[in-house]
Amino acid sequence: MKKLLTTIILLVLMIIPTVYAKEITVYDNTESSIMLDIARRYYTVDEIKKYIDVLAQNENSSLQLHMTDDENVGIECRYLDQTKERATVSDGVYTNPDTGKKFLTYDQLTELMNYAKSKNVEFIPEIDVPAHMKGFFDLAEIKFGYDFVHHPFDWDVWENSGIGWGTGDEVGHIDLKAPNAKPFIKALYDEYTEFFKDCKYFFIGFDEYTFRPEMKIEYANELYDYLSNKGFTVRMWSDAITKDNISDLNNNIEIVYWAWKEADINLTNYATVPDLQEKGFKVIITNKFYLFFVPAPDSTTDEALSRTVSNIENYWELEKWNYNFEGGLTNHDNILGGMVCVWGEHSDGISDSVIFNQTKNMYNAMFPKLDKIPRTIVIPDDPEPDTTPSQDEEEVKGDDTVNPKTNDNIYLYLITLMLSTLSLGVLLNVKLR
Repeated sequence: MKKLLTTIILLVLMIIPTVYAKEITVYDNTESSIMLDIARRYYTVDEIKKYIDVLAQNENSSLQLHMTDDENVGIECRYLDQTKERATVSDGVYTNPDTGKKFLTYDQLTELMNYAKSKNVEFIPEIDVPAHMKGFFDLAEIKFGYDFVHHPFDWDVWENSGIGWGTGDEVGHIDLKAPNAKPFIKALYDEYTEFFKDCKYFFIGFDEYTFRPEMKIEYANELYDYLSNKGFTVRMWSDAITKDNISDLNNNIEIVYWAWKEADINLTNYATVPDLQEKGFKVIITNKFYLFFVPAPDSTTDEALSRTVSNIENYWELEKWNYNFEGGLTNHDNILGGMVCVWGEHSDGISDSVIFNQTKNMYNAMFPKLDKIPRTIVIPDDPEPDTTPSQDEEEVKGDDTVNPKTNDNIYLYLITLMLSTLSLGVLLNVKLR
């Protein structure tokens, strides 16, 4: 008898929340991101904050700063003596007196990270290795001497081999076989991981590396182990990954997919987004044809700016993950979102306002094309209907038919309350006997 009455009470208590709760579907944004190249174009703190403000309009947004490249190390680097204390300063702009290049100090980066956090925007540092390192090599040559960087690989006196002695297309590529190469990168990463320790993500680069291609995947895994042990989620560019080496790369590394070649990558040996999905990698799409912005005189005419945004609005979808070819995605599993990339190598003479406005317009055109992930939640029923319009009607949709607000609810509530009280009384009575 006691078991029966207990079951009745439990059933009644289960009925009450379903009667007096409301189910709504919340649509969570997939990640929307802007990558800003601060190595090859200098941006002030206030200018970067404007990009954060654009991202702050949406949940689950991120700002990735491409901080280092062949042309410059765009941030402070104590290991290589590019410091606030040694810099020349004019109107809050810090310049390395040896290279004549501008950079952001750690104090300025801290201000940016705090600002991003206050706006709920994820801040992602990118320290690009093992290619695009000439900016670091220039600083290393000043500190350690010419041969430390440029001495050709020496099989007889192995330790004399320079860390970046390549020529032609391999200028700026570190020689991972040189004995000082990995310790050099580790010294840089020891400094930057300590400074960026409160960031969730760390972006390791790994684009366009051709010097020792047979070593790059193994080294990417080494950096993953090093960074994940420090608590970071690791990201990298996609073009190091082929159909041959994809199984060797740790699939906990998140991939930003841009597709190196302006060709149908399905016809090459490069790994495709479906290949990455199949192997369990998480992917952010940044299609070079649609989502790259390389400010230059020919790309910033009124016609070119308008066409770029129109192409995103009218033609780009997540299915187009490589150039202007259909990618053939069968699903969106493991697709984290999309990214607009702003590169600075040809931006001399282009105004800050043109770059900002075009980036904002491209981002706003991309955002509606990203997935919205449905999630059902249960909330208590309000005594009065909330007629306040939602901030984004596409993100939150309630269904009043699940729980109509009528007098029937009041009567049903009284009945269930009486049943529970009666059942409890009977149970207590039985127990007393």
